[in-house]
Amino acid sequence: MSKTMMKLISILCGIIVCMMPLSVHAEKKACKVEKKLKYELLPTGATKPRGWMLHQLQLDLKDGITGNYDRYHSNVAGNLFAKQNRVPGKTIMGSRGRKEKAWWAGEHEGYWHDGLVRTAILANDDKMIEKVRNWIDKILDRYDETGYIGIYTPESRFPDKGYDGELWTQSRAFEALLAWLEYSGDKRLLDAVIQTVHKTIDHYRKLGTYFGRPKPDGGVWHGVGYLDTLEWLWRLTGDEYFADAAVWLYTDYNTHNTNHDLQVDNMLDVDKHWRGHTPHTAESLHLPGIAAFFTGDKKFLKASQNIYVKLLRHTNPGGGFIAGKLEAIWGALGGGDEANEYCAKTEALITLSRLFQYEGNTVSVNWGERCALNAAQGARFHPANTATIYLSRDNRLSADKPNLHGGREMYSAGHRTAACCTLNAARLLPSYVAAMWYRCIDKPGLFASLYGASELTTTINKIPVRIVQETNYPFSDKITFRLEPKQPTCFDLVLRIPPNCGDIRVEADGVTVNRSDKSIRISKNWKHGDTVNVDFDFQVARQLQLDGKQAYYEWGPLVFSLPIKANVEPWTAIERDGKKTGFYDYMITPVEKKLWATIDNAEASMRKIDLSDGDMKTPWAKPLIGLKGTLRTIKGDPLKVTLVPLGCTVLRRTTFPLNAEFARQAAEAHKDVFFSDEEDPMRDF
Repeated sequence: MSKTMMKLISILCGIIVCMMPLSVHAEKKACKVEKKLKYELLPTGATKPRGWMLHQLQLDLKDGITGNYDRYHSNVAGNLFAKQNRVPGKTIMGSRGRKEKAWWAGEHEGYWHDGLVRTAILANDDKMIEKVRNWIDKILDRYDETGYIGIYTPESRFPDKGYDGELWTQSRAFEALLAWLEYSGDKRLLDAVIQTVHKTIDHYRKLGTYFGRPKPDGGVWHGVGYLDTLEWLWRLTGDEYFADAAVWLYTDYNTHNTNHDLQVDNMLDVDKHWRGHTPHTAESLHLPGIAAFFTGDKKFLKASQNIYVKLLRHTNPGGGFIAGKLEAIWGALGGGDEANEYCAKTEALITLSRLFQYEGNTVSVNWGERCALNAAQGARFHPANTATIYLSRDNRLSADKPNLHGGREMYSAGHRTAACCTLNAARLLPSYVAAMWYRCIDKPGLFASLYGASELTTTINKIPVRIVQETNYPFSDKITFRLEPKQPTCFDLVLRIPPNCGDIRVEADGVTVNRSDKSIRISKNWKHGDTVNVDFDFQVARQLQLDGKQAYYEWGPLVFSLPIKANVEPWTAIERDGKKTGFYDYMITPVEKKLWATIDNAEASMRKIDLSDGDMKTPWAKPLIGLKGTLRTIKGDPLKVTLVPLGCTVLRRTTFPLNAEFARQAAEAHKDVFFSDEEDPMRDF
């Protein structure tokens, strides 16, 4: 078939798609699903950040990983979705000159562009938006020729054996493409994604299975992430096909991956600890809940309810999703000495924000906030993210062992192990912004789930509404909401109650306020210029980690750490085509180790203080607040300290043993794991 004929068919399909509802909020076509969502995510770009969030995104585009990854890492710059020249079951030379499975670079290209698309939109960066548009145009041009979006050749696509990333790589690119679709309204894109999904799902449903194959690799199991695409397309179109496909995907996964943490029978046992590859589990958290929504199956619903219990069991104080053994959870409980992997942070934030639409459980939102504002900020450089640590810890005395976990515990702009974690660092904050607001379904209203200086543009009762948040959250417990409807309209403003609040005060004229233990519902016929002032009155809280042997301190959503002064030195320059790129692997060593040997002092209170040298634009580099108090040395002597937010530190102690014996146990808990690059178990071919 000629290219001209393919384009004509594409245009005709596009006309048909134009007749379908594009908006996520449009009336859905009739389908078997009788339940309503609890909440709905708003389209990409509806919420725009201000303050420190906007400044961080701008710096990451200009000087950091987000805007520059293609300059020094070839894996994201191959245009595989335009070239379609990869073959499954093959290994190639990739990631910084190392052997890898052929599908990895497709994952990397999708990851990077997802972060780039969202960040460019949120930062209003015309240059980067044009870069994104060029990438998408090349994909659409290729789609016009082949009727397919993916990385594989026409002869090898839809494989059923070998090292396969068909579903996984498609889904990672679709995250970027659907975000752009919501922002731009490009209906060609909707048609292209829908047609590719139909061809892919129909092929494997006709085959009888995707996951049921001999010797599946990680790329196959990652394919469960295709649910992200299916549920998003269901929200966009209301087409029951995507709901049925989502249920089929999870059923097929359940049938053939009985060892996985999110397999339904394993999830029904609430006492069974998770053990699997942390990112696999993180990207699957919404599976049973969405399957329950589409089917009404009580077994799926019970499995989903147990997710919240297990998630908190395997979460560190700073919110990181733990990796107890290399990149696997391995049954370990969350604690300050346990590692957490960056991919899992981002994937869990995304899957939980989508699950919230179906179940409305604020545990998922609280977890996302804790992770994004603590563990995630504490695993990257500031103010611009020029290096990320692959396996981070709440307690970290050094990051200077190149062979520890294959270099995963060093800061790098592009880890030699794999590029995935540094790329997921670029996706995290945009994903946080995307989940800041939801539309209420029970009656007209908006749910403020995550806080920060920002502006929301949407419609309520078909009336344009703009809501501006003025705040230094999370470094302040005070927020002013300025409401600007185009004309007066009635709706509810629902505010999630963050952790560690005291006497919450709400000031607004002529409102009705109803408060539960999880949210505050403020009702009014709003007019342009109305304001709501909220003071959450955050309190300092002392918490025990899950084993009861160490304590840590919080104020509001922030976890605080004792910073360990460090030497930060470039160790290996990252080159591309024989030229230095200005990005590095870093060697980070403590200047002194004395403060590391501290234990808790339950008799002394911590008090929140303002720090004189803080910077509101770059508060993670120059913290605005701290906790002042007294800890103890191993010998029991008092030690005056100022703790700062975990995300403001590179080396730190976050959890403090309750006594000297627990301190010795903690020192022995972290066992070094050394292996050569060739022995890296994640590259076992």
